[in-house]
Amino acid sequence: MKRLAVVSVLVALFAVMLHACGDPSHVYEGRIFDEQRKCLRSKSSIDVVEGERPGECEPRCFIQRDGDGSRAVYAATMCGPYPVTGFDVSGTDPICTEALAALARNDSCLADGGSTAPLPTDAAAD
Repeated sequence: MKRLAVVSVLVALFAVMLHACGDPSHVYEGRIFDEQRKCLRSKSSIDVVEGERPGECEPRCFIQRDGDGSRAVYAATMCGPYPVTGFDVSGTDPICTEALAALARNDSCLADGGSTAPLPTDAAAD
């Protein structure tokens, strides 16, 4: 009888662990925008969000502000649920226009300081 009680407790514990581990979550990915170079770095994690991994949606801009006044700007195309804690997801910051334009051009920052699809330079300014 004692063995049955131990087995029952172990089965119950295993069931609880399976249920807890069964809650789906995924890494929400985006590309960080390099404000000085006007290009995007490689895809990286923005946050971990609840839910199954979604497909692709319209581009969105996410801004994460630090206490020192600095910020990280991300452009992403993953569908929601979106990361919201600690992020400005409104898309109203003017830098979002630049980040999303770089995403539309597929402008990736290169190690040599250039990028794959830079903005055209104004010849008159040279």
